[in-house]
Amino acid sequence: MITGLNLSSLSSAMGVASTSLASTTVRTTSSAATSVETPSSTKVMFGSQTSDIAAVYSLSPKKISATSPQDSVMKGLLQAAVDSNSLSPLGSIGSTLLNNLKESRTDATHAVASVTVGAAGQQSAVSLDIVTQSGSTLHLSIAQKNDGVVAELKTDGEALNDDEAAAVANLGASLEKALSGLGQNPPKIDISGLTNFDSNVLKSVDLKTDVRADDTSVQSLNFHASTTERYVAYQDKDFSLKVSSDLSNPTLAGDYAQQQATLSAYDTKFDKARSTGHGDRDQMAALKSVFRALNTTASAERTALTVGADIRVDNSGQSRLSGLNDFSLSLTQSDKSTNPAREDEKDRFSYEASQSTTQNVLSDGSKSVKQTSRSHISAAWHEALDPSIPLALNKMKSSQNYTYHLLENDEESSTTLNYNSHGMLASVGHNEQVNNRETVKKYVRGELVDQTIMPVQYARSNVLSLLKSA
Repeated sequence: MITGLNLSSLSSAMGVASTSLASTTVRTTSSAATSVETPSSTKVMFGSQTSDIAAVYSLSPKKISATSPQDSVMKGLLQAAVDSNSLSPLGSIGSTLLNNLKESRTDATHAVASVTVGAAGQQSAVSLDIVTQSGSTLHLSIAQKNDGVVAELKTDGEALNDDEAAAVANLGASLEKALSGLGQNPPKIDISGLTNFDSNVLKSVDLKTDVRADDTSVQSLNFHASTTERYVAYQDKDFSLKVSSDLSNPTLAGDYAQQQATLSAYDTKFDKARSTGHGDRDQMAALKSVFRALNTTASAERTALTVGADIRVDNSGQSRLSGLNDFSLSLTQSDKSTNPAREDEKDRFSYEASQSTTQNVLSDGSKSVKQTSRSHISAAWHEALDPSIPLALNKMKSSQNYTYHLLENDEESSTTLNYNSHGMLASVGHNEQVNNRETVKKYVRGELVDQTIMPVQYARSNVLSLLKSA
């Protein structure tokens, strides 16, 4: 069992007088995640499933001739990518093309044909779309295929002006860093630089990547960042993750210090979830990196928070919220069969979490703001009966001495800010619920000798009154 993220420091419970009031409106300030069972991140497709990637793979290096002169640098980058089985070389190509926009805004196509078939039929594709605030869209497509490498840079709409070209070029290093990370083993999802574009000049950035072996996708990424939302969907043979952040209500975001403190608290929570469910360390590190990148939105300065058009949350109230925009996330580890004698016993790990914020306005002008965080762990794993002997399961009975663990953990925590009809913060409520169930099956020489179910379930709440009674 792990404990929930406590977003507020509340004193011992204190009574709050209640009055029966008719509710006139109920408005949701953000809809990024209303429940952990159906997070909005599930609506995000993996890069391999998108039409953009299909379009990039349709490009043929042998059929496309270069439309602009290829200098020695670009030709060398293309040639290096021909013989590569990684996305990393494509990052250098993309970065160079974006940087070239400082000097030339014309569309360009570069291609190098391969004289041999690529190893193991591996192919890769990159699609980058950048939309400017003026309405122009820059398309960058790079394909590494069995017949060579092709790169296209096109602009739909008006040609980029100097500020737009500079803003796009500034993303070149971040693109190269992202693709280089995906080419590492284990892969590193580093998209933080792509979220930090100049929103006064650029409207959105979309990056999709795919790596295939024998026409089967073995790694894909779908990244989106705009002024209203951010999301990442990533998948490879070992795991998948989806993270979305709703930026449509930027007033939910706290200052930089508060965001970093909350993100650090979530880092700890994620690590505990991984440890509790015996998840993979590298996979959880990837989730933590993406979560931090998508949910760091504040600069060092912050204006006073306003929730909706007619409610103002003062600093006292804001300090009790998370300081993050509403979000949803999921991480799923690919099932592993580690016991040949019992194929139905899979080692698995999945984790989901979300935050949602709502407000309720009553007929007398009083109102409440409620922020709820939820998490769910579903996991199963094997452990040796004797910790000093490494677990090495096979079909021989002498190896079948172990425990098999099944874990389901659900947690929910909410903070409610209650304002009186004068707009003053009157009380703060905190609720926490935990439902944990672990089943442990003990096997000796392949025979089930014991089964233990350990349920843990509790709920607690308190209310802190901030205004003295008249």
